[in-house]
Amino acid sequence: MSQASFFQRFEKYPFKTWVLVMALALGLTAVFYNVPFLSGPRWAREVFVWPLTVVLILTYWQGFLALQRQSISLKTLWLTGLLLALLAWAIPPFHSTDLFGYINRGWQQWHYGLNPYVYTVDHIPHWGQDPMITDHWVNNPSPYGFLYLLMAKALCALGAGHKLLTVCLFKAFNVVLYGLTGLLIVAGVNRLNRTSSSTQPTALVTPQALYLYLWNPLVLIQAISNGHNDSVMGFFVTLAAFFAIAGQWLWILPALMAATLIKYGAVVILPLALLFLFKNRAWGTLIGGLFLAAVLFGVTGLPYLADWQQFHLTEINRNAFVSHGSLHSFVYAIFKNLDKTLLPGLHAHRETIRAILKNLLLGAYALFLGGLCWRRFRQADYAPALWIRDALLAMAVLICLVSLKFYPWYLGMFFPLVLYLSPADWLQRMLLWVSCAQMLSITFVGQAHLLNFVLMTGLPVVYLGKWQQKGVVQGPPVAQVDVREPGGQ
Repeated sequence: MSQASFFQRFEKYPFKTWVLVMALALGLTAVFYNVPFLSGPRWAREVFVWPLTVVLILTYWQGFLALQRQSISLKTLWLTGLLLALLAWAIPPFHSTDLFGYINRGWQQWHYGLNPYVYTVDHIPHWGQDPMITDHWVNNPSPYGFLYLLMAKALCALGAGHKLLTVCLFKAFNVVLYGLTGLLIVAGVNRLNRTSSSTQPTALVTPQALYLYLWNPLVLIQAISNGHNDSVMGFFVTLAAFFAIAGQWLWILPALMAATLIKYGAVVILPLALLFLFKNRAWGTLIGGLFLAAVLFGVTGLPYLADWQQFHLTEINRNAFVSHGSLHSFVYAIFKNLDKTLLPGLHAHRETIRAILKNLLLGAYALFLGGLCWRRFRQADYAPALWIRDALLAMAVLICLVSLKFYPWYLGMFFPLVLYLSPADWLQRMLLWVSCAQMLSITFVGQAHLLNFVLMTGLPVVYLGKWQQKGVVQGPPVAQVDVREPGGQ
């Protein structure tokens, strides 16, 4: 059976069918992981997640195709998105325990008054007897920015020492940001399409853009079910992009500073933002934005910076360069598998090889980002839509290819920007495909060295390249097949 005929058999089903299927899949997942008898055995979890992954990806795809065939109102999409978000919220963190690490850092501040950059959780006497503390990275200083630590502290204060309530609050906070991010997508896409002066659409149709975010299984599972804070950073990155679209340029730099104060990856967008304001001769906005960004840094840093000389920067840096699920991990794993047999002379120099590979990746990225900035500096104009695409590209290359660590939830840092791109843009299609492929992380593939990078990142990129060469792209969710880069830049 051909790929086309396989998927054509689903075309007769209306959009409401896929609402039911997605809701049922998430509801069954909530039941499965809330009942220890069902989800306790490792084999049972593996048997469960494989059909779950297939159903979630297939439903996401087919729901989009049904949306293209039918006229579905934004109200319906908001209501179905809320339903899916609530069902995802009811699923306990099953793939990652990072949420409990956030609670550790918040409780450490609120209950014990300790600076998470100076004191690790295991500095707390008898920490293992505190029911609010989970044995998760208890010997590491906080890898998160000032703003997120303040958010974690506030949420732990609201939880008042009740762990289950605190978990629910952290996840509910992500649900709120999920909705706010959806609003930014709708408002931004509306503005982009309203100001378009060509027959080529500037962005997706608004219902399609909203659907692709609200229904994305990676967003539902990682941002809401598992409660990752990457979506918090993603909200502020999207907010900065919306300010660019709306002409409220004064707030671009403060929004990007807020994103950086959640997780530090957003710092790579700042040079592009400065260049964007410079090229558009927004001198007052540039100075004002820098001032507001500095104020935000200073205000959020007040509770922590007094002890800056005691920050465990070496440990924080070491954590940032742990290798997992990345191109670096893939290449280094191949080397480790071969060095004892084919390259025995290099076995004693493993760490040196690892460091060289890391520096090569970082050096290549510096050249890439520098080249991108130089290219934009030399061109006549730097439009908001192009800046947004550059910001997305800079983040995607950093996270998906250069970073030594690449976990699926990292896509949340920049994924909403995908929906501001033209539907003809290969970058949009590639990242949508990668977001679907990353769902394999909840299976054993996620922990399978070599296999995880190949199947979850490399394969979708290669597959897209193959179909682009043929001039046809078949895959979710695509409406156009023009493969040219916007503006021919």
